[in-house]
Amino acid sequence: MKRTEPVSIAEVMRLAIEESDLAGHLAETRAAAAWPRVVGSHIASLTGRPMVNAGVMTVVCRSASLRQELSMQRTTLTAMLNRAAGAEAITELRFKS
Repeated sequence: MKRTEPVSIAEVMRLAIEESDLAGHLAETRAAAAWPRVVGSHIASLTGRPMVNAGVMTVVCRSASLRQELSMQRTTLTAMLNRAAGAEAITELRFKS
């Protein structure tokens, strides 16, 4: 068995994530988790838990008026979610009632 230099666990985890192509999925998960911080606790309580699939975040709204208000802020919200995720994880934001 060949001896190698010690490697930190953080470095091992980073390499494992890179090799398994999980970085994009982790960024999407961070963006979904940031939803309450981005929109605030009151708006978050009026929406369902965001779901992200292939860069498209879908959020269920309790009312059509809330859906319309959030739709008008789609570009701003997308930028804020991507900033919170630390990557361009969200390419589209969809709202449904």
